[in-house]
Amino acid sequence: MSQKQKWLSFMSIAFGLFTAVMDASMIGIALPSISKDFSLDLSSAAWISLVSTITVVAVLLPMGNISDRVGRKKIYLYGVIIMAAGSLFSSFSNEIVSLLIFRIIVSIGAAMRMSTGLAMVVMIFKDKERGKGLGANTTTVGLAAITGPIFGGFLVGNFGWESIFITQALLSLPTYLLGFYFLNKDVVDSNHNQRKGNFDFIGSIISAVAFSVLLFTINYGLVNMSTLVISFSFLISMLLFILFIYAETKADHPILNVILLKNKNFMLTMGTRLLGFLSGSSTLFLMPFYIQLLKGISPDKAGLIIFPGALGMSITASFSGRLSDKYGEKPFVILGLIIILISSFLFSLFDEKTTIVMIIAVLMLHGLGMGIWGTPNSSQTVSIVPKNTYGSVAALINLIRTVGMGISIAISSSLITLAFINLGLNSDFSSVNDAFDVDQSKAFLNGFKTTYYVLMSICLLSIILSLLTKINRSSES
Repeated sequence: MSQKQKWLSFMSIAFGLFTAVMDASMIGIALPSISKDFSLDLSSAAWISLVSTITVVAVLLPMGNISDRVGRKKIYLYGVIIMAAGSLFSSFSNEIVSLLIFRIIVSIGAAMRMSTGLAMVVMIFKDKERGKGLGANTTTVGLAAITGPIFGGFLVGNFGWESIFITQALLSLPTYLLGFYFLNKDVVDSNHNQRKGNFDFIGSIISAVAFSVLLFTINYGLVNMSTLVISFSFLISMLLFILFIYAETKADHPILNVILLKNKNFMLTMGTRLLGFLSGSSTLFLMPFYIQLLKGISPDKAGLIIFPGALGMSITASFSGRLSDKYGEKPFVILGLIIILISSFLFSLFDEKTTIVMIIAVLMLHGLGMGIWGTPNSSQTVSIVPKNTYGSVAALINLIRTVGMGISIAISSSLITLAFINLGLNSDFSSVNDAFDVDQSKAFLNGFKTTYYVLMSICLLSIILSLLTKINRSSES
């Protein structure tokens, strides 16, 4: 495959990835406006993100397995169509329930695209170029995350939050056409399994229920359930995960290859990934609320303030992937996580008087850290699995990221909602005009600071796991 063909194929995947990530980052800017229109508190507003997380978690592993069996290009293109339909319907929502239902449809399509996109990039860029391809992939994520807050802020500020969903539906047409014409089936579907055995429905259902119970417990339970019920719910989640592993050992064609779970380094890289995204993902959820409702800044200006964080990620993602091809992944994973730890500490110092310059600087630092560690961690993981499992493993990599992000959002939204309740305040944001009053600001900051204390602890654990990981591809090549 020539370099020109490689980059044309990558371009078609990158455009689809760009539109999907931009959609997610635009929703972040829109959440305060949606919260006001639908009279939601932060914990309820989090469900707009969490319902997507739960759906992606439920669908991602099965779709990765299916794409390995029937073809990645086919699943990818179907995902584009489903996501377009869900986005269009979302724009017509007039209450939270219908919006959540349509977001589920969007997320099914997104999971189909996520489970195949990374696997196809790995097939396009072979072993010694893997970091280059994954770095370009992560850079695309960064560029989309840059565009999302700015473009989303403009759309929400001038046309309302509904316009972000209409935009996503319109962008699905060129996404489909690029994928249809430029993805080479012989390349992106090479080495996929041709088996026709029974699909692992039992494993798929158990994994979906297990993750759903876990996320529901964290987001809803911490605010609304007793300690005993919460403990029982966590126990159910743990038992379901154990049952899932057991079911996979008995399945003829499991959605998760349990042999990988016996690989210590594979488990360490996955643990690092889960905790890393858990510690670093609340920022893009919390900052629109902090900037718009605590600082009283309009959505369009808030987007301009937030975008340097994504800029930082896009700057470092590409070169960290390329350098990790040459020098090994582990140093970059550790460095990126340390930067996230430092930026989390700085976030915990924020208050009403924090300057815009300081906000931008810390967001930029946080983005640099996220860009530095993410790509090398993915490359580490892919380097130790068979090629015919790339679809399933790519789905697992995205699954772990999605679960980490979902738990992170659930924790942060619950802690801030609890902070409002502890001060005897109504956590419903419908009463907020342009900004929080004094008491609401105090409650928000209490939860905000507590969230970052928790995230710093989690980040430390992620650093420890990355230090214990022995695999380093530079020493193997």
